[in-house]
Amino acid sequence: MAARAHVLMAEKSYARLRRRIAEIEGKPVSLPKRQAFLPFDIKHIDRLLGGGLRRDGLHEIRSETTRDSYAATGFAIAILARLATLDDRPFLLVIEAGGLREAGHPYGPGLDRFGLNSRQLVIVRTRRPSESLWVFEEALRCRGLAAVLTEIRGHPRQLDLTASRRLALRARESGVMGLLVRQASAAAPGAAATRWHASPRPASTIDDFASGIGQPVWRLVLERNRNGPIGTFDLEWNHGNRAFALAEPARPALSFSGASVFGDRSNPSAEPGSLVAFRRAS
Repeated sequence: MAARAHVLMAEKSYARLRRRIAEIEGKPVSLPKRQAFLPFDIKHIDRLLGGGLRRDGLHEIRSETTRDSYAATGFAIAILARLATLDDRPFLLVIEAGGLREAGHPYGPGLDRFGLNSRQLVIVRTRRPSESLWVFEEALRCRGLAAVLTEIRGHPRQLDLTASRRLALRARESGVMGLLVRQASAAAPGAAATRWHASPRPASTIDDFASGIGQPVWRLVLERNRNGPIGTFDLEWNHGNRAFALAEPARPALSFSGASVFGDRSNPSAEPGSLVAFRRAS
C-alpha cells in the first residue's frame, strides 16, 4: 500500500510538471494515455467509453424535468469527487440564476458528505445564460483548474451547436474537463464527447439505519458516445470510497400482497365464519 501511495504521488507531481511546461509554452496539454481518462472502474462502462470519461473533453448531463435536476447535479458532483482522487487542482462551478432558483445553492457540508471537498470548489453565480457560457469558455482555457461544471436551465438560444463546438475545443486544448448540466432539457445536437440523461432511482443499500437514508442511485442513459456504443445503467455512489458500482435491482417501496398483520389483530384476509342475523331495531 505504501509503495502504491508513493507511485500515485509521483504520477501527480509528473502530471503537474507537464501541465506547467505546457502552460508556459502555450501548447495543448497531452496527458499519458492512462491518465487521459477518468474511469468508472466498471469494466462494461469503461469499455464502451474507450477507457472512461475523457479528461480533456466536454460532457453533457441533462434532466428531463425540473424535479429530476438534482439527479443530474448529483451525478456531476460524483464525477468531480472521483476526479479529485487523481487531480488536486480546484474545480469551478458556474450556476445561472434560473437554475439556482429551481435547484438551490450548493451546500458545503453536504458536498463534503457526498465525497467532494468543498474547499476545492470555486463557485461563480451568473445572472443569465450568456454570462454562464462566457465564464464556462474562459474557465476551460485555465490549466490551473481540474474541471469546470456549469448548470444551465432549459434551451437558451446562446447554447447552439457552434457554442458547444467552441466549448469542446477549449477543453481539448487545455486538458480541463468540462461538465455541462442542463436542467429540464430535452436532447439537443451538440459537440459533447458524451451525453447522459440522469434520473433518480430508489436507493438499493441502506447505510444509515437510524434515518433510513441510502446511498444515491441514478438511472443513467448514455445517449451520445463519440466512441460509438450507448446504453442504460443503474449506478450507485459510495461517497466514502468515492466510487461507482452497479446498483442492485430496485425493490418496491411498498408491497400490498401478503401484508403482515399485527399480532394483536385478526387477519382480515381469513375466511369469514358463520353469519348471524339480528332483528332490525324497531
